[in-house]
Amino acid sequence: MNLEAYNINDLRALFRDLEKENQYLKTLLDKADIPFAFNEYFDSDPTELVEYDADQSSRINAYKLNHEIANKFFSMFWGRQDVYAKRSKKGAYFPQCKNRWQDICPKQQGQKKFCEDCELKLWAKLTPDIILSHLNGYREDGTDVIGVYPLHSDGTCRFIVFDFDNHEKGSEGNDFANSDNEWHDEVEALRLICKANGIDALVERSRSGRGAHLWILFSKPISAATARNFGFLLLDKGASSVNLKSFKYYDRMYPSQNVSSSIGNLIALPLQGQAVKKGNSVFVDENWNAYPNQLNHLFATHKLMPEEVESKISEWQLDLAVSNISSDYSKSKYRPKPWNREQRLCSDDVVGTLSIVLADGIYVDTLNINPRLQNQIRCMATIDNPIFHKNKRLGYSNYYNFSSIYLGVDKNGYINIPRGLLEKLTQACDEAGINYNIDDQRT
Repeated sequence: MNLEAYNINDLRALFRDLEKENQYLKTLLDKADIPFAFNEYFDSDPTELVEYDADQSSRINAYKLNHEIANKFFSMFWGRQDVYAKRSKKGAYFPQCKNRWQDICPKQQGQKKFCEDCELKLWAKLTPDIILSHLNGYREDGTDVIGVYPLHSDGTCRFIVFDFDNHEKGSEGNDFANSDNEWHDEVEALRLICKANGIDALVERSRSGRGAHLWILFSKPISAATARNFGFLLLDKGASSVNLKSFKYYDRMYPSQNVSSSIGNLIALPLQGQAVKKGNSVFVDENWNAYPNQLNHLFATHKLMPEEVESKISEWQLDLAVSNISSDYSKSKYRPKPWNREQRLCSDDVVGTLSIVLADGIYVDTLNINPRLQNQIRCMATIDNPIFHKNKRLGYSNYYNFSSIYLGVDKNGYINIPRGLLEKLTQACDEAGINYNIDDQRT
């Protein structure tokens, strides 16, 4: 076969035909009970090509702990010191108040009251001994695990962290473990984005082993507004070259506020003693293997200086403006919501013709389109979560809610979005001068 004689659309069609033939032959082999090698080209994880160590706990070297190490550890994750949270036996986290078990505490009298709203609250301060208990993990029930509040009272922060844990109600009983593998793809995408932009990020496998946190550290306090601006721009910049399979985790970034009106959301600290023994709550490499020298890896992580943050913000804003990707970014209400922006598609992101199949939904073939266009198509299928905005309007907590709902899904090399978006998609293609073909497979 002379492949050079084929154009990109012919090759795409040829590939899909071969894929269908492959699936048909596998079905025949399966019916005949004949074993065969199984491989899903689009669903396979490239990290699986490198051996993953099943015994993660044995990879981790023991390390000595003292007050000096505790202070150095906290300097990497510098949250508020005048208040901190502890994990309960059931997995939830609560701010520590010195009056909690005193008779004057409203909860001792059977009253339902948020600790932050209590006029009798007396926050306990974070000390090196408390941090040491967290790192040593003396208690098997995990009640010595602590969480910090990243947003300082002056509106600054020393890090941002992207949270890929499950926050559905009741998930705390299982240490916020995810029930699917979608989070894994999102973490890897963000890791690639950071690497491509020269960001030394820390990826921590969560306590459950079924989630992750990605940390970006700052050398000095910077305003939370600047930090969040930096985080959202990083995602926008990355979306032009790295596939984001959904926008479910787009706004799971702490601090979650620009200004301090309360203690804000907490984030559990890594290297939780008991979890480390199981190979969890540790820093992992691109193959999800724990680094043997956890503290060495942590302390060698580069913290971004304020001038680096500002420089990258300016650079990314310019790049996005030139690409007409983020024309509405100056409007703060759109910053965490790329799906609400009017983003013009680019014909250069398609090699040949865009293939659209109509069936139970719209299936867009990703074989010959760049990540930027793939992400823009996914944006079309992302809407605001009405429950999130209702709670926000009423002043209720949104800890268990995402601000957006993604209505699409990636299936075998196709992006599947609702059929009602066909007119919007074709109109955007027409405006950008993108050639497309619609194959109506509806019955």
